[in-house]
Amino acid sequence: MSREDLDKVSDEFMSILHKYIPNEMIVGNGYSEMSFDARLSNKNQAFSEGQYYFKGEKKFIHWTSVQNLMSIINYREIRLYNLHNSSDSEEFSYAAEKLNIDKNRVDYSKKYLYTLSFCKATELANEDLWKEYGKNYQGVAIEFEIVNNPNEWDNFMLSEVFYEIPQDFLAMENELKIFHEKYPNARTFIDLGKLIAFHKKPDFSKELEVRLSTYFPFNNTEAYEKFCHTEFRLEKGRPRETDYFGLKLWVDNESPFVNSDNPEFDRRLNLGTSYFIKNPQIIITNIYFGKNCGISNKEFMPFWTKLNHIAHYKLGYQIEDLEINLYG
Repeated sequence: MSREDLDKVSDEFMSILHKYIPNEMIVGNGYSEMSFDARLSNKNQAFSEGQYYFKGEKKFIHWTSVQNLMSIINYREIRLYNLHNSSDSEEFSYAAEKLNIDKNRVDYSKKYLYTLSFCKATELANEDLWKEYGKNYQGVAIEFEIVNNPNEWDNFMLSEVFYEIPQDFLAMENELKIFHEKYPNARTFIDLGKLIAFHKKPDFSKELEVRLSTYFPFNNTEAYEKFCHTEFRLEKGRPRETDYFGLKLWVDNESPFVNSDNPEFDRRLNLGTSYFIKNPQIIITNIYFGKNCGISNKEFMPFWTKLNHIAHYKLGYQIEDLEINLYG
């Protein structure tokens, strides 16, 4: 084909994409002979007018174990796991299959897509969620708020999860099939992984999940080896290993609880001025302990006093508005 003809085919390919994906979400496209590709933006602001951008109050509940709570506070970070950690073994594959994404691409995307799952803070009293994710009130619900501007985030997205196949994607896939019938030698590619991550089977609709995600957060192997960690899992029916990295919690560096004149005891979190601009700035606002967590009412206040003391010296701020009684 001549260059002029290839330009026309490329324009036809892009016209299909732009019909279903807003222009601002696609930041690059090109071709090499009959291979045509396009790329979604890494800037969260590019998705601000679409459904994959959370527009409500950014106060959430994350259920976890007491042990994980202490790890979060002690290490001053919350972990984002890749999709091999998901309780839904078919997550991502469900939508990918409908879009004719091959298994190798699915496995590749699941390895490099990292997520944190939670619900709106208004779901705190939801018994189903306490039973499922709070392990029948044996765990804790961490209430937190995301306080910085999501438009400034680089390679992070925040969205509700949708429990159906995206109809626009299905229609786009159908048009691309017609495109390939017209141009049988053409190869096309656009990686929709960061969007497919916000879709699950209808069976999981009771989760009411909101998800924070990042796709390929490491620019090179050296960064991956430094910031990514591996856990081995022994549960049957789950992948044997899963990777995670820690997203730092906000620490009040001006607080006397972490800011010391003695460099040996200085506990400020030094990440550079851009960290809590390009990344979500998460502040823990409350912690609710399930009634079956193993702490008696008699033990609870001394336990909380100690926990609040630890939070003071790790995060630089108090966790306010404690629910005096165990929750549930």
